[in-house]
Amino acid sequence: MSGSVTPAGTEGAMGRGYARHSRVQHRAADYGMPLLGRALDEVVLPEEGAPFRAADLGVAAGTNSLDPLRAVVEGIRRRTGEDTPVTVVHTDIPANDFNAMFTTIMEAPGSYAHLPQVFAHAEARSFYEPLFPPAELHLAWSAIAVHWLSRVPEPVPGHIYSSRAAGGTRRALREQSRADWEAFLTHRARELRPGGQLVVLGGGRADDGSGGADGLMDAADAVLADLVRQGLVTPGEYARMTIPTWNRTREEFLAPLGAGHLAGVLRVEECDLVVLPDVLLEQLRASGDVHDFAGQVTAFFQAAFQPSLFSALDPGRGPGGVDALAEAFAAGMRSRVAADPEAVETHWHVVPLRIARA
Repeated sequence: MSGSVTPAGTEGAMGRGYARHSRVQHRAADYGMPLLGRALDEVVLPEEGAPFRAADLGVAAGTNSLDPLRAVVEGIRRRTGEDTPVTVVHTDIPANDFNAMFTTIMEAPGSYAHLPQVFAHAEARSFYEPLFPPAELHLAWSAIAVHWLSRVPEPVPGHIYSSRAAGGTRRALREQSRADWEAFLTHRARELRPGGQLVVLGGGRADDGSGGADGLMDAADAVLADLVRQGLVTPGEYARMTIPTWNRTREEFLAPLGAGHLAGVLRVEECDLVVLPDVLLEQLRASGDVHDFAGQVTAFFQAAFQPSLFSALDPGRGPGGVDALAEAFAAGMRSRVAADPEAVETHWHVVPLRIARA
């Protein structure tokens, strides 16, 4: 995940326990594995003895990178019939917890990093910037990351989520998303070798604007409004709180690839829109344990979005004050979710893309 801001008192670009509470992201990444397999079948191989160079763009805690990167190593070696050297560079913004990431990558059972002639590295830089020398990469993979914006042009009035923005604020967020996505593609076009492959799973939305998470975001916004009334969050802090994301339509994903300087350089091989099931709500319907459901929904939300929201807090609270506020927010979320589980039913939209460097 790239693009969030990290305040004092949180752990890295994502919140505490992200590796434990990212099953939704992992489920989404599953939809990219067939595209990744076809990319590995078609990518131009390195010369004999030269390494295959892959990038993992937006690694976060690394948990959801293990399966795709193992598939990369195994897929290339099936084609070459030998232990072709493979280098993998995991990238994310400087605030990411790379110590936790390397612990995951190096210590997880079955990690691709345990295979011979595999070399794992990291780069602390946003993927909206240049990351590699020209024609360095054979393949790049990015899962559930490009919906994070490089910056928030202006907060969403009266809410924390971009889908609730209107008027000029909505136009500003859409324009920031357009500029970020074009920058991402421009840098990858330069960094990929001819015949290289780019597989992206991006946070999406339907043409009517629905993204499937409005109920969850409304619940979190209502809890924060309660905390303002209780005096635990100031009105100024709340006014600055905006989750820095924009989920794109298929048209928004494809627009820069069909015109301008990228046309004819990057070629769209596959593109779709997938609506994910609500895995936590399915579990609740099977178990009937509403308190477990409320706890899991709250933990997921805090791990994915709390650092961005809490970056708006006034300086001087200190870690203890931030932790106390996090506990109050979690209690409010659990109570609200448990009272009406169906109101937070969430069906994330994902756009899987496979793009070739011409």
